[in-house]
Amino acid sequence: MHRNPSISVAAVVLTNDTGEIALVRKRNTAAWIFPGGKPEPGEAARDAAVREVREELGVLISHDHLHHVGQYITPAANETATELRSDVYRAHLPSNQDVRAQAEIAELIWVQPADLSQPRGYHLAPLSAQVLAELAGGKVL
Repeated sequence: MHRNPSISVAAVVLTNDTGEIALVRKRNTAAWIFPGGKPEPGEAARDAAVREVREELGVLISHDHLHHVGQYITPAANETATELRSDVYRAHLPSNQDVRAQAEIAELIWVQPADLSQPRGYHLAPLSAQVLAELAGGKVL
């Protein structure tokens, strides 16, 4: 039996004071994803989540304010025939933090889970679609 390759990532459902959630799009891609990325060798998923949000958005999140939501397995958005294994965390944006797309991030948008409008030509990554649908359906992360 042949299995598709898999990628492990840490993803952060980052909310602001109005309940919106941050989605990002990497350069040269069309999928909206949660901030986050692959852990470095030997790096714990929680540490990767903190590091990636700092690198991608310039936001400093304390480990104490990062809450593990669970593990999800979905198709990868940007690699064909690849499984994405995601440790998903949630965090609230500290009110004194400025947020800006940086590093490999081309764009940042803030969305309400139940009222999702996206720029034309873009789509939600499978993980983003699943988590946002759960939130829109009333699931509390």
